[in-house]
Amino acid sequence: MNSIVIETERLFLREWLKEDFHHFKPIATNPQVMKYIGTGEIWSDERIERFIDNNIDLYKKYGFCLWALIHKQTQNLIGFCGLSPLSQSEIEIGWWLTPEHWGNGLATEAALAVMLFGFERLNLPKIVSIAQPPNQRSIRVMEKLGMHFEKMSTDRRGIEVVYYAKDKLGIEPVV
Repeated sequence: MNSIVIETERLFLREWLKEDFHHFKPIATNPQVMKYIGTGEIWSDERIERFIDNNIDLYKKYGFCLWALIHKQTQNLIGFCGLSPLSQSEIEIGWWLTPEHWGNGLATEAALAVMLFGFERLNLPKIVSIAQPPNQRSIRVMEKLGMHFEKMSTDRRGIEVVYYAKDKLGIEPVV
């Protein structure tokens, strides 16, 4: 296994490998997963490769990325969770999980560990997260992390999103 960056009770978050393509493709081509991602279109092989390559590069450059999310019990790649630049001044926390792992608290478990990494190891002053308004599962994770609603906005494609944020000195997670 490639180097583990973060470990939680049930999960490993690790660097991406080129070979992860075959395990990530079923996630990035699952209509349930992609429903609230951008326009909802499933990703092409090229887009999946670019995502993995971008996260390998992000980690080398900044010491963070949207890390591969590995379930400890099965050792399977079940999605990702991590940090990525949203703009010049903002770092976004994000996650995707396979539908069979929804509703078990795994997104919250991973995101809480990533948020602590961002605040404690990277000394980020603020972390943001965005989601399309109908994506209530992700919005609930944001709330469990102690993030607060800041505004309605549009992403770079003009899609309406809710914008949540948490300051380093903000309220504690609800979990």
